[in-house]
Amino acid sequence: MLPVIQRYTVCYYRCDHCKALAPEYAKAAKKLKVPLAKVDAVVETKLAETYNIKGFPTLKLWRSGKDPIDYNGGRESDEIVQWVSEKTDPTYESPSSAVAKLTKEVFSEFITLHRLVLIKFYAPWCGHCKKLAPEYEKAAKKLKGTDIMLAEVDSTTEKNLSAEFDITGYPTLYIFRNGKKFDYKGPRDAEGIVKYMLEQAEPALRKITSVKEAQHFMRKDDVTVIGFFSDDKTELLDSLSNAAEMMRNDFNIAVCLEVDVKKHFQIDSDRIVMFFPEIYWSKYEPKRIAYGKEVGTVEDLVTFLQENSTPLVGHRTKKNVATRYTKFPLVVIYYNVDFSLEYREGTQYWRKKVLEIASQYRKDKYHFAVSDEDEFADELAAVGLDDSGLEHNVLVFGYDGKKYPMRPNEFDNELAENLPAFMKKLSSGKIKPFVKSAPLPKDDKGPVKTVAASNFAQVVFDETKDVLVEFYAPWCGHCKAFEPKYKELAMKLKSEPNLLLVKIDATVNDIPKNYGISGFPTIYFAPAGKKKEPIKYEGNRDLNDLTDFMKRHASVAFRSKTEL
Repeated sequence: MLPVIQRYTVCYYRCDHCKALAPEYAKAAKKLKVPLAKVDAVVETKLAETYNIKGFPTLKLWRSGKDPIDYNGGRESDEIVQWVSEKTDPTYESPSSAVAKLTKEVFSEFITLHRLVLIKFYAPWCGHCKKLAPEYEKAAKKLKGTDIMLAEVDSTTEKNLSAEFDITGYPTLYIFRNGKKFDYKGPRDAEGIVKYMLEQAEPALRKITSVKEAQHFMRKDDVTVIGFFSDDKTELLDSLSNAAEMMRNDFNIAVCLEVDVKKHFQIDSDRIVMFFPEIYWSKYEPKRIAYGKEVGTVEDLVTFLQENSTPLVGHRTKKNVATRYTKFPLVVIYYNVDFSLEYREGTQYWRKKVLEIASQYRKDKYHFAVSDEDEFADELAAVGLDDSGLEHNVLVFGYDGKKYPMRPNEFDNELAENLPAFMKKLSSGKIKPFVKSAPLPKDDKGPVKTVAASNFAQVVFDETKDVLVEFYAPWCGHCKAFEPKYKELAMKLKSEPNLLLVKIDATVNDIPKNYGISGFPTIYFAPAGKKKEPIKYEGNRDLNDLTDFMKRHASVAFRSKTEL
């Protein structure tokens, strides 16, 4: 056992992160009255096991006669000093925060007063929020002196304000620019937040004044959008400016008023043009696309950008998958995709093979892309293609939310032979979808039935019953806390013959597309006659509230015999 004589912090370590922490930890030790110690968990294995040390470095604070507290602060010496002092010194006063605290009373005024604001909606008990807090504070301090403000809202006390912005998970971050809300799509470390917000402060619509500047502005790996205008007073330019604000994270957008630049690009009237990079040029598609209207709304322009920005066979990456590759069915070919100069020829050789097939299936509304097999190793592993033995793997994402892999035991030739044969079978409905499903329990006699992907439709879509479904994760603390309550609810309602309460492990089972999971546990009610439009439960996980919710939406349960 550790000798608990006085308060001290213990750091278990032997890893790169531990080495990075060591000098900061030593600095903190010099500033604190509380003794700091360290334990090599690789040597002291029993001690590490006793205190359930799973990752490194782990820091804990011991206080006389009390259980140790997990450290959840930052990893700089000042942050360690502040955290330990707050926990051990009742006279210690924390330095004032650089993050503004917002309530409903001041919220509107604050986002109106400040041009650019990043706001964090959080819950004090949330682990992810605790992890973000020191990084968010550091970012706020680094941005002091700029016109960028960082603020936060405690959603547990500001429930109405959080409901106004549909906050369903924590932390949720939004950017408010001139009072308008935009999604935050940046990193969650201090340096990343600062860099991202400084980029957000730049004009969304770049001004181009020369041919050289235009050429330099054009992306080599993605589309570039330039609005060519004779003056800056047109309605279409206003719409483009607003669209650029909305799409600033997804597109390079510029405006040009120079006659010689317009002449170079053979533009003879006011026009918005989308240019494709050379790596996507092919005989099957144009090198550029022009917006065809003289006047257009912001919504029209956003639609134009979204609908036309993906080439016939584009490069699908982790960065663009959520914004560019959302049309289905999507056929993805995985191999060693690398458009750098050294490997471009090999990458393009196979992409052109895919282009030939894609051009044939364009009329059937199939969409195609190539992805790097290493970047999407998790995606391939999820459908059993991580060790297929094929040089090129193919996976189709259907509009029904299902995945259709090209199975190596059926297609074992080169891509030039495999892909046409696979597409022929796919288009005729002869390719079976992959279903990730956990095995069903052998003994499932409890009041709450366990379902898996393999029998989800059979049980939940049963039109003779109303079904309440809990989507859970085995590691989730909230799920564990809810489990006895859920069983109690099932026992309480077991006399309802047309009602079924079930649960499914959402981490090891494929979930139907219309049952969106935003956190754990997520609860849906699937009444008879409305199985494809389930109702998400948003209330407290309270037995009476859940019962009232089901009674309000039930189709066949909670009915007397005369009603039935």
